[in-house]
Amino acid sequence: MKILMVTDPQMCSECENCINACKKTYGVARARKTDTIPIFCVQCHPDKAPCRRICPNDAIETIDGEDDEILKVNEENCILCKLCMIACPIGIISIDKEKKSAEKCTLCLESDNIIPACVEACKDNVLNVFSIEDLQELKNDENLTEELQEAIKTFKSIS
Repeated sequence: MKILMVTDPQMCSECENCINACKKTYGVARARKTDTIPIFCVQCHPDKAPCRRICPNDAIETIDGEDDEILKVNEENCILCKLCMIACPIGIISIDKEKKSAEKCTLCLESDNIIPACVEACKDNVLNVFSIEDLQELKNDENLTEELQEAIKTFKSIS
């Protein structure tokens, strides 16, 4: 099941609770802040993800080989060439200096969290996690926000 994070920038108060929660959970923020809102990995389709396609050592792989299509960095295979950072269309991959590996958002699927740490920490309800199936159902909703429609368009362009 494909899962996406959707951000509503109009509701963001720029508190950075989401980024701090990620730092606390992983030791490094797997998101970055723009002028106004945090940006997270858009979870490109594994076969089309620029970070995975450019990696010379196959360090970017699906979590546990499941069909959830969420990519993670295999720390043992990462050689810190930083090509994934360059290839990422939104520049969200970072380096964890302690682990000596690249890091990217996995929506906390490799942890025991049911809800990603950033979503749980967001006091303004800016962040939401949806399955693609949920987004397809919401697509016909007349009250659907412009941001969600943009998220659907973005997903379609990278999947």
